Amino acid sequence: MNAPATQEVKLIERLAAMHRRRKPMLLTFGVTLLIALLAAFLWPPTYRSTGTILIEQQEVPIDVVRSMVSSYADQRIQVISQRVMTTENLVRIIDRYSLYPERRRKETRDALIARMRDDINFQMISADVVDPRLGRPTKATIAFAVSYDNRSPMLAAKVANELTTLYLNENLASRKQTADSTASFLTDEADRLNRQIAELDSKLSTFKEQHANSLPQLGQLNVQLMERTAEEIRDTDTRIRALDQQIVYLDAQLAQITPSSQAFTSSGERVMSPSDRLKVLKSDYSRASAIYSAGHPDVVRMKREIDAMQKEIGEVESGNDLARQLADAQGELAEVRKKYGAEHPDVVRMERLVTSIEAAMQASPLIPDVAEQHADNPAYIQIQAQRAAAFNERESLQHKRTALSARISDFELRLSNAPEVEREYSAMARDLENAQLKYRETRQKEMEATLAKNLETERKGERFTLIEPPIAPEEPVSPNRTAIVALGIMLALGAALTAGLALEALDCTVRSKGDVQQLLTVAPLAVLPWIETDAERAARRRVRRFSLAGAVTSVMVAIALTHFLYRPLDVLWQVALRRLMN
Repeated sequence: MNAPATQEVKLIERLAAMHRRRKPMLLTFGVTLLIALLAAFLWPPTYRSTGTILIEQQEVPIDVVRSMVSSYADQRIQVISQRVMTTENLVRIIDRYSLYPERRRKETRDALIARMRDDINFQMISADVVDPRLGRPTKATIAFAVSYDNRSPMLAAKVANELTTLYLNENLASRKQTADSTASFLTDEADRLNRQIAELDSKLSTFKEQHANSLPQLGQLNVQLMERTAEEIRDTDTRIRALDQQIVYLDAQLAQITPSSQAFTSSGERVMSPSDRLKVLKSDYSRASAIYSAGHPDVVRMKREIDAMQKEIGEVESGNDLARQLADAQGELAEVRKKYGAEHPDVVRMERLVTSIEAAMQASPLIPDVAEQHADNPAYIQIQAQRAAAFNERESLQHKRTALSARISDFELRLSNAPEVEREYSAMARDLENAQLKYRETRQKEMEATLAKNLETERKGERFTLIEPPIAPEEPVSPNRTAIVALGIMLALGAALTAGLALEALDCTVRSKGDVQQLLTVAPLAVLPWIETDAERAARRRVRRFSLAGAVTSVMVAIALTHFLYRPLDVLWQVALRRLMN
């Protein structure tokens, strides 16, 4: 029961304290509100002129002509903004329209540029669209707004128009420059690739000339030609062997036929020529030398006859006769060895015979018989002609075989060099093919860049369109006088309340029994009521009249502020009636 009563007493005391401090509180409220009203009405207005630029897509479908500008719209706008907001452009605008005349006398150029950049506002305008590449809803920049704040609405409109013009011109110049630089770069790249292709083609042609027979495409042909040449060599060897057999056969026939025609005596004995006689003597001499000693009368006689005949007719070729004799002697020696031992006289005699014939063959000159040079035997001449023809053919085939062997070696060299040649040739051909492919791709891109350049030149691509040009604003964008007044009222109430509480906290006057009890810690015996005099009542009435006048004045000021700053009273009246009717 005591707690609510105590709280009620405290509330009454506080209200009484507020009533006692009403004058300083009203004074504080009035001063604060006056300051807020002065700030709201005396603050110079700032006007904002805004221009809206729409980002229009290119007229020609992207599948037909692709633009060379591949960056996103917001990124491109930011780049253009950096180019527009350069010191040169801003200084030119400040000088052209004589902006900030008071500040130009006191501040530096950098400060003026910073001030102007603060007055320029930029806002992106986005919309919800569906991304054609991903098929998902996303935000896309479809337009942007450029505005400028100034105390003069005309200057704000002029500067805003200047800024929008800079954005439009910079976009055109940027897109055209991008298309021109891309087309120029692709043209230079295509020319460079063309020179590279010509150089690689020249190197490849030189390589083909240097390795004309070892190129990869000739590998199978080289194998076939080598096999054909090997087959020709085998045929040639076969023919050479056949000719060798034929020559041996013809030599055997020639050995059996005398070059000259044979003459016979009346008794039927053959009349031998001097050369035949010399051959017979040499054969008999070899046989006799193997049987008898060098001083034997028969051996000496035969030696004298041979020397005499050699002086008369010269040397004769007796190799064939000696060869036949050696073969016969070796055959007889083999037969004798089968019958007798190594010490048998017949075996010893035959071994000496074989040794003497071999020595005679080594000492016998290989010169043609003089008689053979004047052969008159038709059979001998025919066989000799056949032998000469066979020998000539053999020589021709031998030369042919040598040439074929050289060709085989050449083919083997080609095939052995083929892997290295193929590796180098493939590398050069691959480089040439890659260069040609890049050249074709570059030429295709160059054509696309040329179309894109024409697209930008004729303004058929993506472009900025001014849909809302900046105009001179009729209403200021700042200050917000209504907000200032509302804030001033709130601050005035807070300041008044704070002033009253502060004064009450600093005042140590004893006014009630509670103060006495709190001060003396004992309850007072009695409380005398306050006796109000006539003067105090008159003063209280004057305060009431002033308070009523202040309230009426405040209401009138509030109505006027509402009419001029928020909305006209007739409009508010119509809105209120409409809501009441509904």
